[in-house]
Amino acid sequence: MKRSGLAVRFILLTSLLVLITAGAISSFALWRYQLSQTAQIRQRGISLARNLAYNSELGVLTKNRKLLGELVAGIFQETDIVQVAVSDLSGVALLDNHRDGYDQPKMVPLREPEEIGIGAGIARSVTLARAPSSRPEVFEVTYPVFTRRGSRANEEIGFLLEEEEASTRKLEKVGEVKIAFSLAPTYAELTALRSVFGIVTVTVIAMSLLITVLLVRIVVRPIRFLVEATRRIAAGSLDEVVREGSRDEIGDLARSFNQMTVQLRRSRKELENYSADLENQVRLRTRELEEAQSHLVQAEKMSAVGLLVSGVAHELNNPLAGVVGYSQLLLREETGEKIRRGLEKINKEAERCKKIVQNLQTFARKRKPQKEYIGINGILESTLELRSYQLRVDNIGVELDLAPDLPKTMGDFHQLQQVFINIIVNAHQAMMESGGGGRLKITSRESDGWIRVAIQDSGPGIPGDSLSRIFDPFFTTKEVGQGTGLGLSICYGIIEEHRGRISARNDPAGGALFVVEIPILESQGGTEETRPLVAQRGASIDLRGRNVLVVDDELTIIDILYQVLKSDGFRVDTALSGTIALKKMEKERYDIIISDLKMPGMSGQELYDRVRTLDEGLAKRIIFSTGDVVSAETREFLERSGNTYLQKPFELEAMRQAVMATLQAIVLESAASRT
Repeated sequence: MKRSGLAVRFILLTSLLVLITAGAISSFALWRYQLSQTAQIRQRGISLARNLAYNSELGVLTKNRKLLGELVAGIFQETDIVQVAVSDLSGVALLDNHRDGYDQPKMVPLREPEEIGIGAGIARSVTLARAPSSRPEVFEVTYPVFTRRGSRANEEIGFLLEEEEASTRKLEKVGEVKIAFSLAPTYAELTALRSVFGIVTVTVIAMSLLITVLLVRIVVRPIRFLVEATRRIAAGSLDEVVREGSRDEIGDLARSFNQMTVQLRRSRKELENYSADLENQVRLRTRELEEAQSHLVQAEKMSAVGLLVSGVAHELNNPLAGVVGYSQLLLREETGEKIRRGLEKINKEAERCKKIVQNLQTFARKRKPQKEYIGINGILESTLELRSYQLRVDNIGVELDLAPDLPKTMGDFHQLQQVFINIIVNAHQAMMESGGGGRLKITSRESDGWIRVAIQDSGPGIPGDSLSRIFDPFFTTKEVGQGTGLGLSICYGIIEEHRGRISARNDPAGGALFVVEIPILESQGGTEETRPLVAQRGASIDLRGRNVLVVDDELTIIDILYQVLKSDGFRVDTALSGTIALKKMEKERYDIIISDLKMPGMSGQELYDRVRTLDEGLAKRIIFSTGDVVSAETREFLERSGNTYLQKPFELEAMRQAVMATLQAIVLESAASRT
C-alpha cells in the first residue's frame, strides 16, 4: 500500500480535477441554456398575447365568443400552450380554453407590470407570472385589450388600422387576454442535455484515468526503484547503482542519483580521514573559546571601571567645589603676600584636580555617537592631559608638534579621544616593558584634504609576525590578563566609521609608528551643548531687593554661594532640600533659584517639575548646579528644560555671570510687558 501511495494519490487527484472541471462546465452550459430558453419563451409569450389582444378588440366589444374562439384555435396549435383566456373589462370570462387535465395553479407575478409603448404617448401594461410550485412550471402572460373611440359621443365604434390614427383618438381598455405556457418541453430538453453531458463527463473521466495510469507506470515506477535504492543507502550500503534507462528527466534523475552515491562514498572516506585529527581540532577550539571568554570578562571589567571612575568623579566634584570656592573667596580678601601665594597655589591645584575630574568624566561618559565640527589638536591635547601624570612618573618625554592652522572637521570627540588614548596607552606600555623611559612624539598635519596624525614611540616596535594582525579582534601581544585585544580593533572600527584610515608600522629609527588619517569635512550643523547664559557687558541691573534661593545638600556650597551673592547685594535664602525649598516658596517670592540636581529626598528635577506647576516663569529662572553630566538622564533633562546650568566645581565668576544673565532676562521680559 505504501509503494502505491503516490500512484493512488495521483490517480485520485487527476480524476477529482477532471470531475470538478467537467461538472462546472456542464452546469454553466445548462444554466446558460436555461436562461436563453426562458428569455425566448417570455418574448414569444408577449408577442402572442399582444397579437391576440389586437385581434380580439372587436370580439371583446361585441362579446362574440365565436369570433374569439376562432382566434384562439390558431394559437392552441402550439403544443406548449396550456390555456388561453379572454375576459371583458369587468373580469367576466368571454373565453377560457385549456388543455385537458390542466388545473390552473396560483400564479406569482415575476415583476411589476411593465409599460410597452404602442404609439406616441400611448402605453400598454403587460403582466408576467409563473407558478413555481407546480411541476412542470407554468409561465403566464396577461395583456390588455384596448379600443379607440371618436371624440364625439354619437360617433360609432372605430378600430385602429394605422399608427397615425392612434395619436388622434382616445385609448380605452375594454378587456384582457391571458396565455399560459407549459415549461415541460424545456425541461425535457434540459433533461436530455444533462444526460448528454453526463455521458461526456463519464467518457472524459474514463479517458483521463487511462492516461493517468499510463503516466503512473512511466513516472512512478522508476521513482519507486529510486526510493528503494535510497533506503538501502540510508542503511549504509553506498554501492547502490540504479539503471539509468531513458534520456528524459527520469533518466537524468537516475544519473544524478548515481553521481550522488559516488560523492557520498568520497565524502565518507574524507570524513574517516578527518576524524583522525578531530579531537585535536576540538581541543584547539576549546582553548580559543576560553581565551575569548577571558577577553570578554576583561572587557566587562573595563566597563565596570568606567562606571567606577564616573561615580568617583561625581563624588569628588562637591568637595572640589568647596576648595575652589573658598580659595576664590579668600583671594578676594585683603591678605598678606605669603598667604595670598599659598591661596593661589591652593586654587591652582584645585583647578588642576577639577580639570582631571572633568577629563575622567568625559572619558567615562557613555553616549551615542554624535559628530560635531571639532578640532583634532584639541582632542590630542585633552587626551594627553589624562595620561600626563603617569607619563612624567615613568620618565617618558612627550614631544608635541601640532600644526597651528590645522582645519576642523566633522567627528565624534569621545570616539576619537578613545582612539588616541588607546594608541598612547599601548605605546606607554611598550616603552615600559623595554626598560622604562623613552620618548613619545605626536604630530598633526594637513595633506591633500586629510588630517594626518602620527604617534611614534621609542619602544621595541611591533613583532613582524604580528604586524598584519594588529587590528584583529582579540589579538594581543601582551601576557594573559594584561590586555583584552579589543583596543586597536575598536580603533579601527571608529576610524572606518569616520571614513578615515589607520595603519601601523615599525619606524626604521626604532619603535612603532601609528598613523591616523581623517578626511576634512565641512560643518554639517553639529549639536551644541547647553551653556550658561552670560550677561551682556555694560548692562545696568539693579540688584536691590532681588531674592535668591540656594538649594543644596552640601553646607559648604551653600555657604560659598551665600557669601558671594550676599556681597553682590542680593537677599539670599538657603534650603538643604527640595522639600524645605517648596515650603519657603509658599511664604516668600524669589527672583532666582540656584538648585543642585542630585539631592537626597526630592531631587532638583522633581523640584523643577513642582515649581513649574506653581509658577512656570520662576521654573525658567532656576539655575542648576551638578557634578554629574555623565548620565544620559541628567543630560536629557538639561537639554529638555533649556535652563542654565553650572558644572561642579564651578568658578565663582561663572556663577555670577549666570545669575546676572538670568536677571537681565527678567529685566527684558518686564520691559517687553510694559510696552
